Amino acid sequence: MSIVGVRERTGTTLPVLVAALSLVYAIAGLAWLLGAGGYAFGPVPPDGERLSLLAQVPKEVGAGLIAVLGILGVPAAIGHTRTEWSASAYRPLLVFTALQVVVFGLLAPSVTVVILAGYLLVLVGLPAGIVWLVVGAWRQPATRVLLLAVAVVVVAVELTTGLFDWAAFRDVAGGIAGVPAKVGTTPLFVSGAFLLGCGWALLGVRGLRSARGRCLRCGRPGASWTRPESARRWGFWATIVAVLCPMPYALLRMTWLLPNPIGFDADELNAEPGIKLFGLGLGLIALASGIVTLGLIRPWGEVWPRWIPFVAGRPVPIKAAVIPGAVAATLLLVSSASLIGLLWSPDAATAENILFLLILPFPLWGASVGLATAAYYYRRRGQCTACREPQLT
Repeated sequence: MSIVGVRERTGTTLPVLVAALSLVYAIAGLAWLLGAGGYAFGPVPPDGERLSLLAQVPKEVGAGLIAVLGILGVPAAIGHTRTEWSASAYRPLLVFTALQVVVFGLLAPSVTVVILAGYLLVLVGLPAGIVWLVVGAWRQPATRVLLLAVAVVVVAVELTTGLFDWAAFRDVAGGIAGVPAKVGTTPLFVSGAFLLGCGWALLGVRGLRSARGRCLRCGRPGASWTRPESARRWGFWATIVAVLCPMPYALLRMTWLLPNPIGFDADELNAEPGIKLFGLGLGLIALASGIVTLGLIRPWGEVWPRWIPFVAGRPVPIKAAVIPGAVAATLLLVSSASLIGLLWSPDAATAENILFLLILPFPLWGASVGLATAAYYYRRRGQCTACREPQLT
């Protein structure tokens, strides 16, 4: 569809935030270009592993690109707040926005963003989720028996493996404490680039909707495949794929509880109780992500189950599922792009790399989560509060 008409107002909060973050990267890019240390998008020592696609070019080129895009990004982001642009005048801004998305959203970030998200989920999300579910389960007589059964399993695991010994928690705490000294500010700049790329992507979507005469909030009128019945059909299969993708990794981690874990030496794992405990935490997160994703096509994804405290029986807000799903899909897809850098070598097609992609199929996983989340949104959304356009069946 051709871009016609005059743009509507997109709001100022997001453009201002994008402009501010662009200024930060403009300053950082200039500093790196002038010889400052701490360049965040180069090869990672000690073996020079190229996690970011931007690491495929020399530091001077990467730093210069970041500086130029950061400087030009400030007025460009503010330009998204204007309403008097004609369609022809606005088209170059959309092209520049797409360039920003490619550089900051795909080339600069790396699999580091998923690693950070996984660590935060294990350290914060997993304990909070366990407490939340225990409180909710204990409130319901029907789930108390299940809760007691889980407690028995945990005790059995501790007695047979010593997984929850104090030494394991001490090792985990010591490892976390030593992370800042090892990685420096690189994770901050990589995560910031990811956020900046997402911000530019949102501005681009809003701009396209406005220029094409569609609602900025919901994008309607949309294509026929966005109607609920159509989304229900293709969303079902996307959700099934998204549920299955993390299962190989989760099951692999669960074998760490066995006397002969798959792909690992039992004695080495037992000698590193902190790594063993943290790895099993990552496995539980992967398993939980598959179960939660299944809610996108199940009734308990629309109405909170009885064992969820404080909100049991209430409708699940669409944003409660769509926002985490969209974030997860974006993280996985961005990491998929950085995998190109990891496999960019003559021996890339080794058995180890192929096995890695089978265990963690980031490209398929990210795409399926994104489609499943979109189908859930299209299926459940009602009348738009901005354009008053009703949902069509």
